[in-house]
Amino acid sequence: MDEYRIEDHPDLRDAGWAREAVRRAEREARVRRLRSLPRRPRRRFWVGLAIAVAAVLLAWAVVESESGAPAGQRPVDPDEPFAGTSAAAWADGAAGVVVPEAAALGPYSAEQVAGAYERVREAVVAARLDPRVVRDHDLEPLFGLFAPDLRESMRVLFDGRNDGEAALVATRVDKGARLAEVAPKVRGEMVAEVGPEGELAVRTDYTFAYAFAPDRPEAVRGPLDVVASSRFQVRYSLRTGGPGVEGLWADAAQGSLHSIACSSAKRGYLAPAFTEPSAPPGLDFDLGAPSSPADGCPD
Repeated sequence: MDEYRIEDHPDLRDAGWAREAVRRAEREARVRRLRSLPRRPRRRFWVGLAIAVAAVLLAWAVVESESGAPAGQRPVDPDEPFAGTSAAAWADGAAGVVVPEAAALGPYSAEQVAGAYERVREAVVAARLDPRVVRDHDLEPLFGLFAPDLRESMRVLFDGRNDGEAALVATRVDKGARLAEVAPKVRGEMVAEVGPEGELAVRTDYTFAYAFAPDRPEAVRGPLDVVASSRFQVRYSLRTGGPGVEGLWADAAQGSLHSIACSSAKRGYLAPAFTEPSAPPGLDFDLGAPSSPADGCPD
């Protein structure tokens, strides 16, 4: 890599141009790769993780304001760390994982659909919000919700050899990072459908924002340095069959991470941008922005 730094470009002296460049870099840095499991249940559960990091490598287009803070940033409020980010208006914690009104679907009654929604909601909350999983890295509360065959395969996935892929299954905060004393912010939805083999399935699309408490608040450049966000789209299904097959399955997943520490993400953990001081400030999460085929984290 050469020594040219984009922040030295003369055009960056114009604040309006720089802010537009930041937004453009955010759109171009987002990655989402999909790896689906086979349609038929198998004893091995392998999924791939797309790490899309907004502004870890590509968004050096930042100008200094008169106060010395990056343009577009604002001081971090330790009592309201989401202030100044798009997540500020989202629901708190599990309140953001809303079960839709159930209706009959194909051969399935409204009661069966409602039951599927509740099972899937329990899995989403456990994987992304349960402190035992997220903070303490105790995965058994999550594993126990799935069919026995998948449960065993998940344990293999978390055996230390597939940390990147494991992040699609559950969110674990890096031990070197400390969550703030506020609930994560959540937005998203779920919808039921009949799967390709006639099974009752539920597709979920949820974004989670986690606020962290920095050890050195004076070094934080703005709220997006302390708020890391992740979006996961997972297809769950309820299957019938033998003792190992019957129950809840996660059949396919894709995900993206934003304003994070790349080194933690590569090990399957979540940490905010401020834990890597060499990275530029994090960028806000834009659900409407198109994805890009370019990785935001280096290999």
